Amino acid sequence: MSTASRAIPIDSVPRSVWAVPLLVGVAVLLEVTVMPFIGILDGVPDLLAPTVVAIGMLRGSLTGAISGMVGGLFVELASPIGTLGVLALLYLCVGAFAGRYHEREESMGWVVPIVFSVTAAGAVELGYGVVQALLGNGLGPADLVGRVILPTMALTALLSPPVLLAARYLLQPREPKPQESA
Repeated sequence: MSTASRAIPIDSVPRSVWAVPLLVGVAVLLEVTVMPFIGILDGVPDLLAPTVVAIGMLRGSLTGAISGMVGGLFVELASPIGTLGVLALLYLCVGAFAGRYHEREESMGWVVPIVFSVTAAGAVELGYGVVQALLGNGLGPADLVGRVILPTMALTALLSPPVLLAARYLLQPREPKPQESA
């Protein structure tokens, strides 16, 4: 039997098998290469938060949690961050919490995912700031909120709609093909 006869046609592979890793990979790549150059004060836009929120809301809590953990871990491995595992845990929580809204009707609109993405970006920055403060490396509370969290949330709010649009395009179920009658 030749390998060509055993090849799986691309139409039979579910879109989420390749779309979820593609979305997370592109978000991580942009997060560590382009986003550090776009910033206000010490705030940097967070592309991984809206990506993980969209994946969680469209595919459920398990897929959202796994994509958040993997994305957070890759961000930590690709950028010079001293505390390994903190971002992975924070994005895991974001993905799992966003996945809880998978079956709710309001997750299909635009307002809830954008608000949740912005809130998730702020929560990740707050969680990371708290861990850094516990380690003795952090900013004061006023500097953390004013110089990091609020600018990050504002920039994430500007970049969330295109991320959510791309995720909805790639992760929405395809229409079933009509069966040919024999």
